[in-house]
Amino acid sequence: MSQLTITLDDNLLQAAQAYARRQGQELETLVTQLLAEAVQPAAPEPQAPALSTEQRLAIVRELAGSVKLPADFDYRETVAEELAKKYGL
Repeated sequence: MSQLTITLDDNLLQAAQAYARRQGQELETLVTQLLAEAVQPAAPEPQAPALSTEQRLAIVRELAGSVKLPADFDYRETVAEELAKKYGL
């Protein structure tokens, strides 16, 4: 096993030693655990279960009509205007 020497501010060292004592650990063990956790690859985010086509259609049907738009609403025009705002066109 290799050794590593680090330089810490006195206040940080005292706080770290006190924290390790409260955790019932040696400071070396605590630092080792913290570094081991820091270099572990992040766990993948849990994926939502895939929805069947019927489930998706049910959601769409439930949402249909929930937004009231004017009769003359043109979504293409609105999308073009928003893109122009976003990208300064």
